[in-house]
Amino acid sequence: MSEQKHIVIVGAGVIGLSAALAISEHLTIPHRLTIIASHFPDDKVYVPEYTSPWAGAHFRPQPATNEAQRREAKMTRVTQAYFKKLAESNPESSVKFVEGIEYFDEPSEDYLNCSGGYSQDIDNFQILPDHDLPPGVSFGTSYTAWVVNAPLYIQFLQRKLKMQYNVQFVKAKINSLKNLFHRIEDCSVLVNCTGSGLQYHGGYDHSSFSIRGQTLLVRPPKDYSSDKTITHQSKNGDWTFCIPRPLYGGVIIGGTKQVNDNRSQPRERDSIDIIKRARELFPELMKSKGRGEKYFDVERVNVGFRPCRKGGFKVEIENHGDSVIIHAYGAGGMGYELSYGAGMKVYELMSQLLTRTRL
Repeated sequence: MSEQKHIVIVGAGVIGLSAALAISEHLTIPHRLTIIASHFPDDKVYVPEYTSPWAGAHFRPQPATNEAQRREAKMTRVTQAYFKKLAESNPESSVKFVEGIEYFDEPSEDYLNCSGGYSQDIDNFQILPDHDLPPGVSFGTSYTAWVVNAPLYIQFLQRKLKMQYNVQFVKAKINSLKNLFHRIEDCSVLVNCTGSGLQYHGGYDHSSFSIRGQTLLVRPPKDYSSDKTITHQSKNGDWTFCIPRPLYGGVIIGGTKQVNDNRSQPRERDSIDIIKRARELFPELMKSKGRGEKYFDVERVNVGFRPCRKGGFKVEIENHGDSVIIHAYGAGGMGYELSYGAGMKVYELMSQLLTRTRL
């Protein structure tokens, strides 16, 4: 029997978990897999730095105007195809397909022309007629999109990896990838899914930066139909969205996109602004008090930091002597959209690497 390769993944967000799943499902070379992270889906309390549990998590196609965006678009389509199967085979994963609606006050030419692959491989894509557009909106589209209940989905992945594939989960704080190689001497390949890109000698990728997102989790009225996700791009740059969380997880409304804003606590003025916008766009999500007063029944205010990177998502091999690293980080706000597609890209690099080098 050939010697097992020990694959170590650093990071247990949706990218790290999806990479572990793709490797477990497809890699035929004998291996065992360990995920090392400071935060896991089964933690009792989530912190803002662990972004995946806080996500609204839906699919929203975008025109790809450069090579990095084209690579990312391909990965989102791989995820979409995988989620179609998962929604059928494992409804407990919380993956659900709904109608996606997008409204633009001042759309770019790429959206207007549906260029850059905007509508490519998107089921039921259509441009909305003018009479279906809300006041102030000049362009809109609809299509079939998926939504997931973010914390339930990553918990599903963790359980599946543990019970079906015997993946080991180790909680530890890692300060450099080099120290991890010293700690795990039999590590054949390390997969770096640390979000902001922890580096070999410590520190983080200088191209990485965070975007703070604040959203509200609301309890919808009993008669609310959670069969659509809506995004509105206003002319002043605000993005307002509602994303249902399947399996009775409420509805996420948001949000903010605050570059390099490191405030981890909710900011009241952000919540007030979100509520003001949502009152106009999503009144059906409001409940009624006595005398007909309308309000959002807010369960929780969420704050998370999207791990972005100049140049887009990084997925590539790096060598440091005998130490081999596959980087997969910098997903920004597209973690769930890229997730399984990014995992498959990691698997492809892993398979090529192990086959070619016979590590």
